[in-house]
Amino acid sequence: MMAVKPASPTGGDDGDESSSSRPAPRIVIGLDTHFIAREALTLAARLAASVDARLRGIFVEDENLLSLSALPFAREISLSGDVRGLNPDRMLRAMQAQADSARRILLRAAADAHVDCSFAVLRGRPLAALAAAANAEDTVVLRSPHATAREVGRTARAATRDARADVLLVARGVGLGGAFPSAAGGSARPLTAIDDGSSGGEACAAFAETLARRSATPFRRILARGHDVADVAAAARRIGAGLLVVNADWLGGDDDAALLSAAAGCPVLLLGGERAPLSPKS
Repeated sequence: MMAVKPASPTGGDDGDESSSSRPAPRIVIGLDTHFIAREALTLAARLAASVDARLRGIFVEDENLLSLSALPFAREISLSGDVRGLNPDRMLRAMQAQADSARRILLRAAADAHVDCSFAVLRGRPLAALAAAANAEDTVVLRSPHATAREVGRTARAATRDARADVLLVARGVGLGGAFPSAAGGSARPLTAIDDGSSGGEACAAFAETLARRSATPFRRILARGHDVADVAAAARRIGAGLLVVNADWLGGDDDAALLSAAAGCPVLLLGGERAPLSPKS
């Protein structure tokens, strides 16, 4: 994903692939208008600035909600307590209005981070649609407070092992402050690499160390050989890690990634393939 590329703050739609044969690196995030989603977007924008990637916002029209709205017995209750039947056209219009709001939020976040951005609307299941849209040059940001750890883990596995994309995973209840300093400055918690003793783990640690330098963030390394997810999460929490970087192949079960993020109390960046070292930021 992390080939270095200059970026400029624009807001084009869909034109985010390079004219060269190699696609431009992107940070891909699913958008909605909730406050916690905005925090994740801010983190994604700061990551994009740190690795000279473009920011790609995707709003997914949830096909399950659209199917539900077509059922004759489906009802919605307004904040005032009014009950009325659901209507597919009205549901779609509401989604389109949310998409417009999400696009404006994306543009503000990209401008604040001084990165280029683009926006797209897809239809499907939100987590699966993000994984299906990923390629090997992407980092997919996964944050789904209503999904189970296993559902999130399966999506992460599909992105990292099938598409060989990277995944920035934010588990339910995890704080995002301190993962990267803001453009205005401020302290950051240590960016921490999990070195599992393999060649992939060593490449992961080298990548993370350079990313820490580029983002002016303290760097730490956790040696994971002979330790399980709980051990590593406990070590990360002891040192106050703000972001964990790990070789995705080190993880075992589908729910390990989400459990690692939740237990460590910070986002986890899963590398889907060995990455060439980042060049120092000029």
